[in-house]
Amino acid sequence: MSIKVTNLEAGYGSRKVLTGVNFKLERGKLCALLGRNGCGKTTLIRCINAIIKPRKGSVYLDGKNTANLSRPEIAQLVSLVPQSSTLAFDYTCLEVVLMGEVSRLSLWASPGAAAEEEARQVLAGMGIAHLTDRPFNQLSGGEKQLVLVARALFQRAPYMLLDEPTSHLDFYNQHQIMSIVQRLVKEANFTVLVTLHDPNLALYYCDEVILIHEGQILDKGDTMEVLTSDTLSKVYGTNVSIDRTRLEGLPVVVPELKVALAAGRQLTAV
Repeated sequence: MSIKVTNLEAGYGSRKVLTGVNFKLERGKLCALLGRNGCGKTTLIRCINAIIKPRKGSVYLDGKNTANLSRPEIAQLVSLVPQSSTLAFDYTCLEVVLMGEVSRLSLWASPGAAAEEEARQVLAGMGIAHLTDRPFNQLSGGEKQLVLVARALFQRAPYMLLDEPTSHLDFYNQHQIMSIVQRLVKEANFTVLVTLHDPNLALYYCDEVILIHEGQILDKGDTMEVLTSDTLSKVYGTNVSIDRTRLEGLPVVVPELKVALAAGRQLTAV
């Protein structure tokens, strides 16, 4: 039971984004995907979910090549939580969560009373029952992300992909989302691949990390082993330090002092 990517190459038009990507993610893991903007994180997520077709290589979900699966079959194996979402119509949050049932319904069928009750339980289990009848488009960014995670959970696919779910959220909601996802992995044996900007969120919550640099995997493995000053400095193109001096808790990833001071001077000059 795993996500397996072999010799993957992907891009858009004449632009190659990913090349020679190989990794395997076992069931029951929360894995972060880290790298600079434009390195190929979202492209990799789209390839795994078969939204775009790789130029070369293959993606396997539970040993099944996604190239040979229908859209409903893929949706039964993997769910996607996008960076953001706005709907054309004013669906309620309950209706949005029920959309996770679509891949299991026959043409023109709709979810029944049992599915609706289950969707309500999912919302309640995530602590957002109060949003059940609220219009989705009227929610804050953090509330929307929680509802989209609830939809992915209700979809009951064993693999979940989250594309920068914390990028537009405040400090509290970033940790709320990651804490809920971590709990889902542990309690429901989900496998989650999440793209992040902040290495500290990976340190706090993720079992494993995949580092992407210039369209290729620089390193992959246990979070505490992969996230080093050397690997992070190479990935982000600036000197990075990991502060391990605290007596309690996890280390903290920070830019080196001279880098932070230079950035401060530039802002002051503006």
